Amino acid sequence: MLSFDNPVLPNTEVIVAAVGDVLLHDVVQRTAMSQPDGFAGLWRPVADLLRAAHVTYANLEGPVAPGVAVDGTLVDHPVDGFDGYVYSGYPMFNYPPAVIPALAQAGVDIVSTANNHSLDRYAIGIDRTIEQLRAAGIAHTGTRMRTETADDWHAITETGDYRIAWLACTYGTNGIEDRDRQVLMCYEHRDLILDEITRLSTRPDIDAVIFTPHWGEEYTHNPLSRQRELAHQAIEAGATAVIGNHPHVVQPFERYRSSDGRERFIAYSLGNFVSNQRTLNRRSSLILLLSLAESPEGDLSVAAVRWVPIHVNFQAGVDGTGIAVEAIDRTGQGYDSRALLVDLLGEDGIAPPQPPFTALGDCGAPAAVAMSR
Repeated sequence: MLSFDNPVLPNTEVIVAAVGDVLLHDVVQRTAMSQPDGFAGLWRPVADLLRAAHVTYANLEGPVAPGVAVDGTLVDHPVDGFDGYVYSGYPMFNYPPAVIPALAQAGVDIVSTANNHSLDRYAIGIDRTIEQLRAAGIAHTGTRMRTETADDWHAITETGDYRIAWLACTYGTNGIEDRDRQVLMCYEHRDLILDEITRLSTRPDIDAVIFTPHWGEEYTHNPLSRQRELAHQAIEAGATAVIGNHPHVVQPFERYRSSDGRERFIAYSLGNFVSNQRTLNRRSSLILLLSLAESPEGDLSVAAVRWVPIHVNFQAGVDGTGIAVEAIDRTGQGYDSRALLVDLLGEDGIAPPQPPFTALGDCGAPAAVAMSR
């Protein structure tokens, strides 16, 4: 377990679970739609782990825009399944509405919708994605509907007496022009982002701020210098933690001490949660378990970090034709993925793949605690 020096009060812990990219290529969509439990089957083997946290986050990489074709035109009666026109994979993603309740069923509370595929169904695609998320009760951050004009990009999740603010952004949108300014850009809008983090962190009704940028270079385990710079700036502005995505592979953790003397946490990339990218480093990922606990000042500070090694099994199911995200230490499969992850992150922080998770007790001593929403 990666422990932090921040003084925290006992019995105040909040567990945040975070996973990487929900990136549903055409093969993944077709496979899910052919299974009895649909998209829920993709992550059913780890859903209990996601539900066990107080708050669970994922990066939703692509729109969920029913009735919007790849060219942005509207279709009156879209098919229910993958057709490559309304619902499609790379390079212009669009996912069926069934994805959203499947994420909610797995315990996902908050998603980032700011990524390079945010505008794959143009402005109306962002609007319809947000409508689907709101109907399912999943919070989102990083994009907004065309009717929303205030610079208020964040979302808030609540657990018990604590409120966590989330703020997402992306480095770009694959060259598609954001004519209605619906997407928060990490570098173009850097000053706005840092001001928003400061504003949120100083609000008396906000206990922590988590920044979730979509950034970096694809398929490399090494963060770029501008990633590190923005992460450090976000923490100095008041962010409690930074959880990044986009490279599609895991990048290192960093413990960063802010100028006010507190230790903060950065995960530069969590890699893919589920995708059809099959090389070892792209199918190897983790469930991040971020332990926050109340400081003597009354806000939430980083207390510990643990993680559960996961991989995408492309021969899942009885007949070996399924796709599923699995906890490696639970199934005994994917130990090549585990070895890669341990090489990147070390082994001390690995958590057993079953709830309740080991959590902080009195005076920081480990104790098993049950978690509920």
